[in-house]
Amino acid sequence: MTTAPAARVSRMLDQIDDPERATLLRGLWRIYQLGRRVAHAYRVFISLVERLLSTFVTTIVCLVEASIDIFTE
Repeated sequence: MTTAPAARVSRMLDQIDDPERATLLRGLWRIYQLGRRVAHAYRVFISLVERLLSTFVTTIVCLVEASIDIFTE
């Protein structure tokens, strides 16, 4: 499913008379779309890593607090 901006760009590219220029611009448009997909995947990955690190740090803090309680009694 294409989004509105993608459909507009596709229509604009179809109107270019010079085949070489149209091919070049289509390639650049595909590179741009790929870059957006990679950036989205990277943001999702970073978000996941952030959650995992947050959980890990919280667990370590709880374990340290528990061990301090054990050794101070």
